[in-house]
This record gives sequence, structure tokens and C-alpha cells, in this order.
Amino acid sequence: MVESFVPHILALFLLFFIAVISAIFLRRINVPYTIGLVVIGLILAYAVKDIGALNFVADIRLTHDVIVFVLLPTLIFDAATNIDAKLLLKNLVPILSLAVPGLVISTLIVGVAVHYFTPLHLGTAILFGALISATDPVAVVALFQKLGAPERLTILVDGESLFNDATAIVLFNIIVAMIITRTSFSLNSVSNAVIEFSTVFFGGLIVGAVIGYIIINIIKISKNDPLVQLALSTILAYSSFIIAEYYLDVSGVMAVLAAGIMLSWHGSGRFTLETKEYLKHFWEYAAFVCNSFIFLLLGVAELHLFTLIGHSNYLLLYIAIAIVAVTIARLIVVFWVPYILSFKSERIDNKYKTVIFWGGLRGAVPLALALSLSHHFQDEQLIVELTLGVVLFTLLVQGSTVKSLMRLLKLQVVKK
Repeated sequence: MVESFVPHILALFLLFFIAVISAIFLRRINVPYTIGLVVIGLILAYAVKDIGALNFVADIRLTHDVIVFVLLPTLIFDAATNIDAKLLLKNLVPILSLAVPGLVISTLIVGVAVHYFTPLHLGTAILFGALISATDPVAVVALFQKLGAPERLTILVDGESLFNDATAIVLFNIIVAMIITRTSFSLNSVSNAVIEFSTVFFGGLIVGAVIGYIIINIIKISKNDPLVQLALSTILAYSSFIIAEYYLDVSGVMAVLAAGIMLSWHGSGRFTLETKEYLKHFWEYAAFVCNSFIFLLLGVAELHLFTLIGHSNYLLLYIAIAIVAVTIARLIVVFWVPYILSFKSERIDNKYKTVIFWGGLRGAVPLALALSLSHHFQDEQLIVELTLGVVLFTLLVQGSTVKSLMRLLKLQVVKK
């Protein structure tokens, strides 16, 4: 039993070693770390086929459970504890307009377009629209920090991603349930879906807030022990996610978001300066580890897509259609939805909208949702292939050109 376990542990550390060496190299050539890792993952996947010593890579792959229950809580919690809560509240209306109604509109636009131009049935096409509309701005926000982007632009991009991850997961699960139960589209089914969405979305917030309140009060009696408080923050991140998502059937993402913001807002006053430094560095490191595995293994997974394209006359066309549909939907949502729904709140500058539109990268969450579909689910294989295609395009094409776009629009405040 031990002998079968050791090679997998070694494989994980070898992959992490490759990611760390890549980070050193990518920073020297000024390439965004996460985007560069996808390319290195592709190269690594090709090398595995010809070099027997690299066969360990084939045994390590991204799955739905690994992404959702192991990697995602860390990434959400790190973002939530570092986000400026006051600035988030100030921009909550445009952020929520992009993340909730905006994501629903994007789902419908992508779903209908993909249905008409690919073999996907309407239900599964809308399902694809829901999962692919979740954005992952890790590479973009890191670039914002490096270039010194305006604070409001950063909070809009980061805030939208935090909320629309939750929206996409909840909407995806509702659509899956409707497809499996063959629920027909009607006023009653829509009202039930709205009620279920609200319950799951706001239920997650409540669960995270309650668990956060409990942990913060335990922190009060820990007498400024940095290691104990660090351990409590880890327990908070994972317990809030698992209890909400797995046991209570509400949004784990919203639970972690609420827990992280509570810890940042109410708990920071109870931390010493030493503890704050511990927490900051620990969660930065944890997020670095998670992103390293996600983007490196994303690159490895993309090899499967290239192999399929080589054996299919139409797959590349279907992927191109999906990319166009996703891009048009993103354009409509970013430029029109906040304008219609923001009311008296501060309007988003068109320069900001352009960066938000082009910086809407896709990453781990869409892939996790696509991989969660059963092999018996209709068109499951095509959904995974389209997801891989869109993710690769947004990371390599959009992600690598956001920096040039920001400089063109003169949104670089100060280079750090």
C-alpha cells in the first residue's frame, strides 16, 4: 500500500519543482506566471509521450473534486482576505450586475449560439454557457499589481470573479438537475429556479458568516499565538466550504467569501502585526501552490484537445464558434449590463470596461464543472472539449495581450 502511494507523492513534488523553476524562468523573461505555466504544461505533456522517465505526469490530473474541494477554497479565501471590503461595498452594484444577471445573460447568449452552430442540444448548450461564463482573473490581477492599475479596476475584476464563480456553480447545478429530471421551461420552473438560486447563493453567505463569527471568537481567546490563529484561518476556509457545499447544499464559494471577508474585517483588529504577516505570507504561498498545479495541469490537459482536433474535421470549427459566442456575450454583458442596472452608482469608465471585457479569462472553475459531468451525460465529451478550447484561447491570446491593452489605454499608474 505504501509502495503504491509513494510514487504519487513524488510525482506531485516533481510537478511542483517544475512549476517553481518555471516561475524563476518566466519572471526573467517577463511572461505572466500562470499563462506561461499553461505553455510549459503543454510541452511537458508532449514530452511524456517520448520520455519514459516522465510517465509520472500521466498519473496526475485535474479532477472536479480536486479543483473544487482542495484548490478552490484556498484561492477564494486568499482573495477574500486580501480584498478591500470597503471598496468592494462601494462597487457592489456594478460587481453584482456583472456577476449575477450578467452571467445569466451570458449563459443564454452562449447557449443559444452554440446550440444553433454545433451538435449540442439546447439544454446542454445552455449548460455549457453557464460553466464557461465563470471568469478567472488570477493572471490579470497579478498583472494589475505589477503595473499599478487603478484600484477601482482591480476591485471590479476581482470582485466579479469571486461572485460569478458562485453564480456559475449554482446555475450549473440547477440546469443539470432540470436536464436530468426533464423539467420543461415554464414560468413555474423559472420561479422555482430563482428561489433555489437565492437559497443556495445567500445560504452560503449566511453559513460562512456564522462559521466566521465562531472562529473569530475562538481567535479572541488564543492570546495572540500566530501559529494557532493561522491554523484557525485554515480551518475556517475549508470547514466553511465543505459544510456549505457538501452537507448543507448551499454555495461553498459564497461561504468562503463571507468567511474570508469577516476574518479580514472583524478579525484583523484582534491580530498582532506579527500574526498579520504570518497570515499574509501563508495564504499567498498557499495560493501560489494551488495556482501552480492548476495552470500547469491545465496545460497538460490541453494535449488531449490537440489530439482530438487532429482526428476530427469539425472540432476546431466548433471550438471557434464557442470562442466567438463567449467573446460576443462577454462584450454585451460588460458594456451594457452595468450601464442598465447600476442606476445612481458610479458609472464604469469605457477604458475600464474594455480591460474587464478582454481580461475575462477562463480557468479552473469551468473545467471543474465540465469534468463533473457523468460520462453517461449527453454530449459530455464535446462540452469538455469546447471548455478546454475556450480556456486555452482566453489564457494564451487574451491573457498575453492584456498588458499591451492597458498600456494602449494608459491605465498604467505606476510600475512597481
